[in-house]
Amino acid sequence: MTNTSFSLATRSLHWLVGITMLSLIIVGIYMANFEVWALYDIHKSMGVLALLLILPRVIYRLIQGFPEANSAHSQWEQKLSHIVHWILLIGTLMMPVSGMLYSGFGGYGVDIFGLSLVSENVVDDSIVPYNESIFVISKASHWVIGYCLSAAILLHVAGALKHHVIDKDDTLKRMTGKA
Repeated sequence: MTNTSFSLATRSLHWLVGITMLSLIIVGIYMANFEVWALYDIHKSMGVLALLLILPRVIYRLIQGFPEANSAHSQWEQKLSHIVHWILLIGTLMMPVSGMLYSGFGGYGVDIFGLSLVSENVVDDSIVPYNESIFVISKASHWVIGYCLSAAILLHVAGALKHHVIDKDDTLKRMTGKA
């Protein structure tokens, strides 16, 4: 990675994680609001797989640091960008972790397309949490992180479009490999 370009691996992980997280958030909001139970197993499976994409991205970013901000951008834009990037990094990691804790400790189980990682806890035909406290905290965390991450994604996309359309700089081109 240089100041003006990103490696293919960085760009690929960026887009894979971004599209995956956005899809999971949209499906999560839809299935929760409309009680579409059939989507829960797919949502949980994809969330576990997303974590496998997110971990190398987070590790790489923590080791390599964030790319330098464009010095042509104002101070407040640079600070906002830095904050949003940290929210995205932490949020993309904590979203699947909180979901796995929520589902696992809630007694709902965690599996990847039928392969059980944590089994359901069914007693007398009812789901019973393994640990009520962790279940309640992780359920609330999953919800809060989801909305915070959604806001950060919107800011991230709006910022990229602003730089591309209004400022006409190479910010967006750097993440498409055209810089």
